[in-house]
Amino acid sequence: MKKKLYQTYRSMTRWVKRQIRNPRKRLVLEAVAVAAIIIAIISLVTSGKKVNTEGIKEGVSYIKSLEKKDTSEIEQEIKEIKRAERKAALESGEINVWAQFNDSVILGDSRAVGFEVFDCVDGSRVFADAGATIRKIPEYIDGIKAVNPSSIILCFGINDVSIGFWKTCEEYITEYDQMIQQLQEALPDATVYVNSIIPATDPAFQKSEKWREIPDWNEQLKAHFEETGVPFIDITEEVEEHKDLYDVDGIHMRKEFYLYWGNAIIMEVTENE
Repeated sequence: MKKKLYQTYRSMTRWVKRQIRNPRKRLVLEAVAVAAIIIAIISLVTSGKKVNTEGIKEGVSYIKSLEKKDTSEIEQEIKEIKRAERKAALESGEINVWAQFNDSVILGDSRAVGFEVFDCVDGSRVFADAGATIRKIPEYIDGIKAVNPSSIILCFGINDVSIGFWKTCEEYITEYDQMIQQLQEALPDATVYVNSIIPATDPAFQKSEKWREIPDWNEQLKAHFEETGVPFIDITEEVEEHKDLYDVDGIHMRKEFYLYWGNAIIMEVTENE
C-alpha cells in the first residue's frame, strides 16, 4: 500500500513540475486552484456551515506566493521533497532501486563493472571494462543501440585522470563533449548523464598521485555540464557519507555502496523525465 502511495505521489509531483515549468500551464494551474477555492467557499455557504476565512486567506496567499517565486526555486523545493521521500523509501526497503534500471544502460570502467558483478543491474545493460576511459564509448554504441535505452549513464574517470591522455581537465572536457555528441547522434531519443568521478583514497595514491586532483576535476566537470545542459549526477555527498564502504585498495567500492550510488542515479533520471 505504501509503495502504491509513493508511486502516486511521484507521478503527481512529476506532473506538477511539468506544469510549473511552462508559464501558460502554470497560470492555468493557479487559476484552477483559485477556482477550486471559490467553489469550496460557495459550497460551504450554501450548506449553511461556518466558513473558515483564515484558512481560505492562507490558501489564496500561498497561491499568490507561487507567482513571485522563481521557477528554479520551485523546482528545487520539489526536488528536495522527492529526494527525502526516495531516501526514506530506500532505507525502509519499500522501493527496489534496481528494478528502475529497466530502461537505462551504464557505461564505464571497473567501478561500473560492479553494477553487474554485484547483481545490481542486468549484464545486458552494463557496458564497462576495467581500465576503460571515455575513448571506449564508440565501441559500445552498437550494443547500446540494440538495447535502445531512454537513459545512458556515463561512469568514467578514475583511469581518465591518471592515464595521461589529457594534460588538463579542459582538454578532457573537450573530448568528453565529442563522445557525448556521438551518443546523442546514434541515440537521439536517449538522455545522456555524466556521473561525477568517485575520488580515490589511501593507499591508492601510491599508484597515482594524479588521483588527488579528482575533486578539482569534478568541480570543472559539474560546472561545464550544468552550463551545457547535460545532466550531471553528483555523488560527492554519497561518497562522503559512506567512506567506510571503500574497498581496501582505496579505488573501488564495496557492494553495499552501490545501493546508494544507484539511488543517486535514479533520482537524477527521475527528475529529468
